Amino acid sequence: MPEGMGIKRLDHVAWAVRKLDDALPLLTKLMGMTVEGRFEDTEVGFRGVGLRVPGGTGHFELLEPMNEDSYLHRFLNERGPGLHHVTFEVEDTDRAAQAIRDYGIEPMGGVRRSHGWAETFIHPKDSGGVLFQFYLEEEEHQHEPGHDHSHSHEMEAQE
Repeated sequence: MPEGMGIKRLDHVAWAVRKLDDALPLLTKLMGMTVEGRFEDTEVGFRGVGLRVPGGTGHFELLEPMNEDSYLHRFLNERGPGLHHVTFEVEDTDRAAQAIRDYGIEPMGGVRRSHGWAETFIHPKDSGGVLFQFYLEEEEHQHEPGHDHSHSHEMEAQE
C-alpha cells in the first residue's frame, strides 16, 4: 500500500456545461453559491466560473467550451453535460504521482509543471469514470486582475 498521497484539501469539483449562464442560476439562486470570478484559457479553449460553496473551503467550477476545437466540446458531444473532474491540493505532486504508481496506476501524463504549478492526474478509465487532478502551486506568481486563479488549471483528458 502507498504511504499516502499527501492530500491537503478538496479544491474544487468541475461541471462541464454547454453554456455557463444557463447553469449558473441553479448554483447561485437555488444552492446559494457565490461567484468568485470568471476565467478563460484561450490556449486550451475553455471559459469558466469559479464559485464558493456555502459553509466550506471547497469550490465549485463551471466550464464551457470556447469553440468546436476545445476538448470540452468533444467531452460534451460524447458524454453530455456532467461531472468533468475533481481536484485536490497535495503537499507534493511528485509524491502523489508515486503513490498513484505504487497503487498500480500510471498517472496520466506524469507530473506536468507550468506557470508555477505542478499537477498529476488519474485518468477516468483508471478510476471508474472520474478524472482526478492533484496539484500544488510551487511558486508564488502574479495573477491577472479578475482572473480566478484557484480554478484555472485544467487540461484535456487523453482518451
